[in-house]
Order: sequence, then structure tokens, then C-alpha cells
Amino acid sequence: MTARCAVLLAAVSLSAFAGSRPRPGGTLQLVLVSPSMTVDPSSADAPIDAFRLSLTHQPICRLVDMTRSPGVLKLTVPASVDVKFVTEALTRGAPLLTNVGAPNVNGREVELPIRGARTDLERTLCHPLFSLPVGPFKVKGTRLEAFDEQPMGRPYLDGLALQATDARTAERLFAQRRAQLVVGASTPTDAPQLFVTALALGPGLANVRTAIESSIDRADLARFFVPAPSAALPSLQPGATPTTPTPARPSPVTPAQELTLSFDQTAEHERGIAQRLQVKLQPFGYRVALKPVPRAEVKARAPGANELVLRSFALPPSPTGALLMWLSVAGQQARAAAVLQSISSAPDADARARDLSLQLANELNVIPLVTRGLGVSATRDVQHLTRDAMGLPRVDDAFFSAE
Repeated sequence: MTARCAVLLAAVSLSAFAGSRPRPGGTLQLVLVSPSMTVDPSSADAPIDAFRLSLTHQPICRLVDMTRSPGVLKLTVPASVDVKFVTEALTRGAPLLTNVGAPNVNGREVELPIRGARTDLERTLCHPLFSLPVGPFKVKGTRLEAFDEQPMGRPYLDGLALQATDARTAERLFAQRRAQLVVGASTPTDAPQLFVTALALGPGLANVRTAIESSIDRADLARFFVPAPSAALPSLQPGATPTTPTPARPSPVTPAQELTLSFDQTAEHERGIAQRLQVKLQPFGYRVALKPVPRAEVKARAPGANELVLRSFALPPSPTGALLMWLSVAGQQARAAAVLQSISSAPDADARARDLSLQLANELNVIPLVTRGLGVSATRDVQHLTRDAMGLPRVDDAFFSAE
């Protein structure tokens, strides 16, 4: 079995009704709870953005056959995919490719030299950064139509009628049966939540970290400021429990210290979290000025002296890949090779990556805060809506019931 097949078999079924028969064709009325309908792979940091991207793009792990031999991962690119898209995606996702050499292209084969063990590599290539502009649907006017040359096979659906709107309007459209699927709904899910928001600290702000860790209730941040489904993130790995106790509340600093907290001006949950942090830090003697900035600026900058930056990003669906992403966000990529060496020498790489994440958490200048998932509401005739490795709904698997 190829690694690509293993990734596909790991997809989690969201709804599959026994006895339902697929009815190929039809147009799905799809509503996104989102202010925008467009996104690119480098900015798919929110689950709704990554889902929108997945309609017209797919990651390397799904589109390309992957086979291993000693020291090499070979990618066999299908005829409908331009090889340059693969090399461009590998360049874009370079922070997650520690111990992976420059790609060697030979026709439709791309070989990735691997130094040491990277048992997580196939799963890491499911991250949105590695998306290729070949998806199950193609844009045609105001709708998306099924792409017949999709390497994974043509979707059951003929197309999607897509609309982006706010949560209240989406609920009304669904209640009126003018929408058959709402993505971004505040509904619970047991799918992975790999989209995280964290606080990056500037140099010399260890006392600020202690003040935050001792006073912030992450569950409250998720409950009050992040649309459901969401959860507290007390560690670098979703679902992991920190082994260190909550620090004691420090004494207020004197004189008062001025700080700047930057956040994505388009992310409402970041604005709410920033305001809560501002209030929580005041009793400790920190005067925090909030600074909304464009998303591209947030992603490009490292926090300077007396500066905090809220960062939202997606973790790869593997513990090793997730740890590499945290090192990148913290500006600690120089440590990645040593971390990978420690992981590769362990009999269970995933368990070792989780252990290292717990050990390194307090050494990185970044504080994990919350995770975000993606809820859906679907009418009964929308069947077989599965999830991919990132926990996102796969509309290309869905069909209308014939019953």
C-alpha cells in the first residue's frame, strides 16, 4: 500500500447513512461562514480558509503517489498535474521540510532526499502549504464545476453553488432549505482541530509569560472569543496535557511597562483574545497597546522588544510536523535538526515528538492558546461527507441520496 492510500484510508466519515445509494450529479447549495470566497495556500491559516482552498486545490499527499526507498521519498506526479506546482509547493512549505534535501526532478518523478528518518513526511505533506492548484472543482463564473481530470477521480456532484456570508444569515438560509450544506457552522465535531492561535513574545519578556500563564483561562478564550468548535490549547500538541503546574502569580512590575500587541485585523477571534490579554495583563503593571495589522504583516514579522504578536496557523497532521511548525513560528528552526535526530532515534517517533513538545514548551517564546475546528450543518439528502487528514470536510466525497 502506498503512503497516499494510507492517508486516504485515514479519512474520518462525518455522515454515512446505512443503505443510502449515491445519486451522481446535481448542484450542492453550499454556504461558507466567511467574509471572503478567495484564499491562497500561504494564507490558509483559518479552517474555513483551508476548506475553501480545498475545493480548487489539493495537497501533495492526496494528488501524488508517494513511495519510499532508503533515503528517498519518490513522488510520481500524475499527467494532469504540472510538476512545477509540486516544486513550488515544496519551496513554500520549506520550514516543515527539515532534513529533506532539494528535490530532484526527472520527468514526472520528483525525488526528495531524506537525511535521517522522517517517518512523518507523508503526513506532513497534507498541510495546506503543500496544496497544488488541481482540485475536485474548477471555477466557472459564479459557481464551481466538477473537474473531470481530477487525479483522484471526478466528484459525484456536478458542481457547487457557493455563497459566503455571516453566521446568522447562514443559519437562516439553512433553516429555509436554501442551503444544503453550511461549512463554518457552530456545531460540535470529533474531527481533529489543527488550526491554532498562539501568542509570540519578544525577547526578554519571560515575566510577561509568567503573568499570562498564571492568569489566563484558555477554556474561556475558546468559549467567548472563538467560534465553535474550538478548545483550549495548553500545550504544543492538541490533546496533550502539560506536565508543569500553573505558575504562581507574579508581583506587579514597577514602574509600569509599555507593551504592544499586534494581531490580524481581519480575524475577529484574535481581536477578542487581544482585548482579554490587555485586561488580564493590566494588574501586573503592563500597559498593552493593541495594534491591528494586515495578516501578511503578522505572518512576516517576529516580535521585537516589548512586543507581543498573536499568530494563527495550521499544524501538520503529525506530532513531528506539528513540533517543526512551532519551532518555525518561534524562530527556532536552527534547533529543528537536533530535534529530528532525537525523534528518529526513538522506537515510536510520534510518542517521542509529543514528549519533546512537552519538554520544549517553556523554552520557546510562544504561548499556545486555543485550537479551532470546522463545524458543518447538512441536510439529510447530503450523504457521505467525510473529513481529510486536517479535519476538513471533503465535499468531493459527498453525494445526494437516491432514497
